[in-house]
Amino acid sequence: MSLAMLDRTLQTVPFLSALGIRAEETRTGHVVLRLPYNQKITNHTGAIHTAAIFAVGELAAAVVLGTHPELAKLIHLQKSSKVKYYLPSSKDVTAHATLTDEDMASIRKSIGSGHATTEITVKVLDGHGKDVAELSSHFAFRQR
Repeated sequence: MSLAMLDRTLQTVPFLSALGIRAEETRTGHVVLRLPYNQKITNHTGAIHTAAIFAVGELAAAVVLGTHPELAKLIHLQKSSKVKYYLPSSKDVTAHATLTDEDMASIRKSIGSGHATTEITVKVLDGHGKDVAELSSHFAFRQR
C-alpha cells in the first residue's frame, strides 16, 4: 500500500483523524506513524497523554500486519497489548513497527496448524529519537 493511500485511509477513521495520526513511512514489513503534538491530547502537565501514545503504538502494530501482502488472506485478531512508558513528550512522537523475516517465517510455519500468532514490538520515539514508550502487541491469525 502506498504511503498516500495509507494516510488517506487513516484519515477516514474518526478517532484517528481526531488524534491527527498520519502515515510517515511504509514499506512491506515496516511502518512509521506520526502523532502530532496538540494541546487537545495532553495531560495535566502538557505532555502527550499516555492513552494517545498507546493508541498510535497499537495502531502501528496493526497497520504493519494489515498492509503486508502475504497476510491479506488472513484475519488478524489482536489478543493483547502491553506498554512501558519511559519519557513524557511535549513534541510530536513517531511509532515504529517492523514485521521481521523471522516473524513471517513463524507465521507461515504455524498457519497450517490453525494456531499462528506473532508478537509485534513498537517503539514510540520523540523528535530527538529518545524512547517515549515501547508496546508489545500479541496477534493471532485465522484463514478468511
